[in-house]
Amino acid sequence: MGSNAVGNKVLQYMETHLDMPLTIEQIANFAGYSEYHFARIFKSQMHVTVMEYVKRRKLIKASEDILSGVKIIDTAFRYGWQSHSGFTKAFKKEFGFYPSLLKAMEAEINYLGGNAMNYVFLESAYEHASKEELFEQLKEKIQENGMEINAENLENIYQCACQAYHGVKRHSGDEYVTHLLHVAIALAELQAELNVIAAGIFCDVTKKGTIDLNDLAKRLPDDVWDLVCRTANFNQNSTVEIDDEVMLIKLAERLHNMRTIAFMEKEQQKKKAQETIDFYMPLARRLNNKKMIDELTDLSMKYAIGSVNRF
Repeated sequence: MGSNAVGNKVLQYMETHLDMPLTIEQIANFAGYSEYHFARIFKSQMHVTVMEYVKRRKLIKASEDILSGVKIIDTAFRYGWQSHSGFTKAFKKEFGFYPSLLKAMEAEINYLGGNAMNYVFLESAYEHASKEELFEQLKEKIQENGMEINAENLENIYQCACQAYHGVKRHSGDEYVTHLLHVAIALAELQAELNVIAAGIFCDVTKKGTIDLNDLAKRLPDDVWDLVCRTANFNQNSTVEIDDEVMLIKLAERLHNMRTIAFMEKEQQKKKAQETIDFYMPLARRLNNKKMIDELTDLSMKYAIGSVNRF
């Protein structure tokens, strides 16, 4: 499920009915399976039960509503809770704090920068931050993880990246190297090894870079360059099993691409979102990082469904 048309339609059906009562029987009937068979398949592929998935998606959407100004009691009723206390209890159990704290968190995030949904999703930097600001955040995140870094080596990799993508811009108008620094920050958030973080900064240098690749190979550590090459040779249509290091890099890259998908044309948005559901979501579930799974699900469903009517 999730990697075929039936699975995608089922996930989209659930997504467009989160503000309605949803039962396993109802979802299984839509999918064309018995309740038992559907529940077994769903758990084996999604690593959570059907109703656990539904509840978490409801609570995530409720969070977004509350942050947009909807009253907690109205949000609770919308997503199927019969009382304020019942919703609050479910929210606290899922996320570890009461929904009433969301507004305070939002105010602090708006002041300090970042994303008010970081308690659900992976931490993210301000999207239009400069490369210098992002590099400082990357160093801080690596140090938070307790990794020993050679400041000079990291600085050399950063300067090399600035040269490698010199003059290249994103759809948003930002320097292209900032995209790769966001990728590196996501990898650090996922507690990847230093060589994986460094390779993430060059994950698409063969396509977007303006540097001579032979020169780049000489300037990067051997293990980093080897990983850059393996990532460049990645083909999502290949039957060859993707290794864990490449998987991490490709997921971090896709995550930031999805975070900035609004800058793409609408047809490209739908294509990328569907591709994320079909290929990257199974990889994210294999990684088993709940925050990565939740954020990719949230972003891909928004753009895959778009203005689609209820089934």
